[in-house]
Amino acid sequence: MSEGALAGIRVVEFGEKVSAPYCAKLFSDFGADVIKVELPGGDTARSWGPFPQDRPHPEKSGLFHFLNTNKRSVTLDPADAGGRKALLALLADADVLIENFPPKQWREWGLDYAALSARNSGLVMISITPFGQTGPYADWNGYDLNAYHLTGSSSRYCGRPGEQPLEHGTFAADFFGAAAGAAWGLAATLGRERAGGGQQLDVSCAEAIAATFVGGQNIGGYAQDGKSDKRTGVGMPLGAPATIMPCRDGHVWMLALETGQWKGLVEVMGNPEWAQLDMFDDMFMRAQNADVIYPFIEEWTMKHGKAEIMELCQAAGCPVTAVFTVKEAAEHPHLKERGYIIDLEHSELGSFRDLGAPFLLPASPGGPRTAAPLQGEHTADAAWRERPVAPHVPAATTKPPRVRPDGRALPLEGVRVANFGWVWAGPVVGQTLSYLGAEVYKVESYARVDMTRNLPPFAGGERDPNRSLSNHACWAGNGSVSLNLKKAEAKELALALVAESDVVIENFGPGVMEQLGLGYEVLKAVKPDIVLFSMPAAGLFGPLKDIRTYGLSLTSTTGLDSLTGYLGGGPIPVENAYSDPYNGIMGAYAVLVALAHRDRSGEGQHVDYSQQEAVMQMVGPAYMDYVLNDRVAGPIGNRHPSAAMAPHGVFPCAGDDRWISLAVATDEEWRGLAAAMGNPDWASADAFATTAARLENLEALHAKLEAWTPGFDDRELAAQLQQHGVAAAPVLNVADLLSDPHYTARNTFVEVEHPLGFRETIYGAYVKTSRTEPRINPGPAIGQDNEYVLKQLLGLSEERYRELVEQEVIY
Repeated sequence: MSEGALAGIRVVEFGEKVSAPYCAKLFSDFGADVIKVELPGGDTARSWGPFPQDRPHPEKSGLFHFLNTNKRSVTLDPADAGGRKALLALLADADVLIENFPPKQWREWGLDYAALSARNSGLVMISITPFGQTGPYADWNGYDLNAYHLTGSSSRYCGRPGEQPLEHGTFAADFFGAAAGAAWGLAATLGRERAGGGQQLDVSCAEAIAATFVGGQNIGGYAQDGKSDKRTGVGMPLGAPATIMPCRDGHVWMLALETGQWKGLVEVMGNPEWAQLDMFDDMFMRAQNADVIYPFIEEWTMKHGKAEIMELCQAAGCPVTAVFTVKEAAEHPHLKERGYIIDLEHSELGSFRDLGAPFLLPASPGGPRTAAPLQGEHTADAAWRERPVAPHVPAATTKPPRVRPDGRALPLEGVRVANFGWVWAGPVVGQTLSYLGAEVYKVESYARVDMTRNLPPFAGGERDPNRSLSNHACWAGNGSVSLNLKKAEAKELALALVAESDVVIENFGPGVMEQLGLGYEVLKAVKPDIVLFSMPAAGLFGPLKDIRTYGLSLTSTTGLDSLTGYLGGGPIPVENAYSDPYNGIMGAYAVLVALAHRDRSGEGQHVDYSQQEAVMQMVGPAYMDYVLNDRVAGPIGNRHPSAAMAPHGVFPCAGDDRWISLAVATDEEWRGLAAAMGNPDWASADAFATTAARLENLEALHAKLEAWTPGFDDRELAAQLQQHGVAAAPVLNVADLLSDPHYTARNTFVEVEHPLGFRETIYGAYVKTSRTEPRINPGPAIGQDNEYVLKQLLGLSEERYRELVEQEVIY
């Protein structure tokens, strides 16, 4: 058994490509015993690049090596009697099964969750698929591309109007689904005893993104007002400047929204006369005049290098960042100082560099220790067939849960969280833990209202910080205690809450909690085993630790933005913070790992969660190409990140801004596509006969499809192609989400009653659970839990409570 916070947990990974292997890697890199089961042909990712010198080899795929550290590999075939028996024996003694095969494949094997749980009632089965286990699209053929474009993300946030909506230049949906599966799956594992057993977690990669990223900021407003926005190709439309701009040696994320940030930028630019107009003091007014001010700013940026611009603007309090290439991110001194770039050794690949752990746990370090296994390397080793007697499987808490009639408490019931997080990422950490049963209280105040509370639209059109519809979706699950931390008595109450809590969350810059008198040493003094989860942009130490970013521009420091855009062009901005909900969910996983360590050791710790490093994991495929071939990738449009599928893209359909995603991985799927097109002569040409030929002639192939698809309705064409076994799906926009039959069937978006008395639409549980039902409550009114927390939990008398309200300590 490997050492680490998750030691004692046995995981069987039976999946391939990206989502299941990355989810399992998150377990293995923190100490779980992960046995990777491969079919006789091996994980498909073994045949996907990058390869050294572009020479395919099943043991030298950079993608496979990135995704499969710290695992053992066995080869089994459940279609064979002996393989089936061995797999069942392995699963009978496992804690977790992580898989991403189509649901019908498990049914064909006779190994669905009902069959497996009958043999092992404690088994947690994490099923990660493009569309999920239920709903009209459950049995559709699909890949990362199809899942991503079904979410509304690309139509809403990335690409130029009239041109293809874009995905990030990586497996964005697969990585997102993997993070969701890891967080919810680990919670289910740690909380099996209180939940009454194991369960299946149904993770739809598409649903997780449609809910948390697109739904969070858009669905409430659309449900109320029937209005939605689409991509601009420029940047965030609500404020300006908020876009990627060219400069002398590349690009910068030009972001200056708040008044002080704008004034800092103006000063750095030399206080030009055009910027002195009072109308430009307001970010909304600047956005309305973006076509005027952007050319002026670009005239300045083109005279300077990106590093210089970033340094000058950061010093002036303006969160402008350089758009790092993959090479610049990989070679940055900051990541080297933090130990994020590591060295591994493999018998076939030799010595190579890899990315380290997505977050730092000082008391229980994680990350790659051994390189990916050879295919079937451990099949003949009897050790994987046995398990130590009665291993200690950690739990999140030993506090007794509330008694429920069915005996099924939520996995994290008994865990209490004080959430000082703000804006989006920090609250989503709290939300994720809350959906899984934790008691979470957002600490905030009218003395400094969180900026997201002032984002329109508002319930009933009434502008009020307690009525922001997007805030209520993104903060759902959090309670609220209003403490004015500028006052000493409020800090004392905050510490009293910490003393009654298991976890503290914050996403300020390094040192801010210390300035508030709430640093780790202070917290530890009142609660020795407290887990403090800090998630600054670039971590708690290193040359970039004080960098100012928003989630919108954070990705520029990872290399991810340099991969996003049309092939051959410059980077195109993603017009909202994809990193915020991703980091919120991954952050919840980090908290759970720390709680598992606490259960094993009795020791809390200060988690150093660098949002930069967590997001950079998504750049793993391009990073490995740089490591193995010294090749620096650029924007790839919607092409396959490993150049393994052809066609692979988004194609126009009938109607205004209607598109279809289409991906072909095998020659069989290609024959299905040709049949759906009526077997035109060109489709049988040698140029398209094999995957290798289609990849070589990809531009011509895509041109053929672009001429064919406009004659069809997107939904009708997707259904027709699916009947031929082709991975295709409509590209949805925000307005499609509420009426889409798949999301409707899965109850992705729910109408709820806010405590202030109005109804609104938010997203519900984006992971479906077979045993426990998450509690879904809208984001709180400021201070809605004051009386319970401060009087009942902390014991304030009514008289003292009223005094502190009058003194605006409780405010």
